This record gives sequence, structure tokens and C-alpha cells, in this order.
Amino acid sequence: MIVGLILAGGLSSRMGADKASLIIEGRTLLQRTATALRAVGATIVAVSGDRPGGIPDRWPRSGPVGGIASAVEYLPDGELLVVPVDMPRLSNALLEPLIAARSERTTVWHGYPLPMRMTLDGASRTALAELMTQLGRTCSVSALQSRLGAARLAIDTLDTRLLVNCNTPDEWREANA
Repeated sequence: MIVGLILAGGLSSRMGADKASLIIEGRTLLQRTATALRAVGATIVAVSGDRPGGIPDRWPRSGPVGGIASAVEYLPDGELLVVPVDMPRLSNALLEPLIAARSERTTVWHGYPLPMRMTLDGASRTALAELMTQLGRTCSVSALQSRLGAARLAIDTLDTRLLVNCNTPDEWREANA
């Protein structure tokens, strides 16, 4: 089973507006991201963040790991595909290789901590719980991947524009040009 998790709990302070609500191709980024996850086989799509239908952060302001740790308390074991909401070019070409590569407990594109495929089970839940007792950089997606083991896919054949995320109005304009 593939479970999609959209990280949408950030403050969007640099953007100046809720990134999940930004419109691209007639849909919000949140809607577009959910559609992309379903297109690669996610049978469940959950949203991390304090919003209607979302899973509130148990550890506010703790970044992506806090969102993941909060959400997994409500999600079944299986393959978890974690994506930030602010990737306007999210596509099958970006997600399918992550799903296919299962040599390690997590899979990412080399040099990019997200999006990420993660085997969700007791071991990954324990690693997340332990990370939530840490502070700063020791509680990061990279630290989670180090604890669990990560396969890093080569980006030499990937259009890296697919990996762009938007945190500022300028980045948003550039991504949509």
C-alpha cells in the first residue's frame, strides 16, 4: 500500500500567503499535489498541518520531521511517499523512481531530502519518536534518513526543475514562468 503525505504545516512566512492555497493550472497546490500522489498509486492521501482535513502538528514549529512524526500516528504501515506542498512541478517522473527503489528504508533524489519514499513500520515510527526528542539540525529529514538508511537516486537523467520548491513570491513567479 502506498500512502501519500503532503507536508503543508509550515507558516509560509517568506511567501506571505498560504502556499497550499496558491493556484496553478486552475487548482490549488494542495489539490495538485494530492492528484499527483494518487496518480502514482497512493490509496490514502493525508495532509500534515493545522488546516481543515489536515493532521495537526503535535510538535508545532518542528519542521518537516515534526509534521511526519505527527501524521504517522494516524497512518497505516506501508510505503509512505512524503512530499512538500510547495513543489509546483511535482510529477510521475519525479515520484515513480522513488517508489520503485526499495533497497533502503528511505529513497530520495541525491542532494534533495524531499520528496522521500519511506517504509512506514515500527522501526521508522521509533526513529521518528526518538528524533522528536532532539533539537535543531539533529531533528531533520536528513537525520531521519541517516538513521533509517537512504538510497540516493542519481539526478543525472532527471530534469531537476521538477525538484524546485517555492518559498518566496520570486521563486513562485520563476517556477511558473
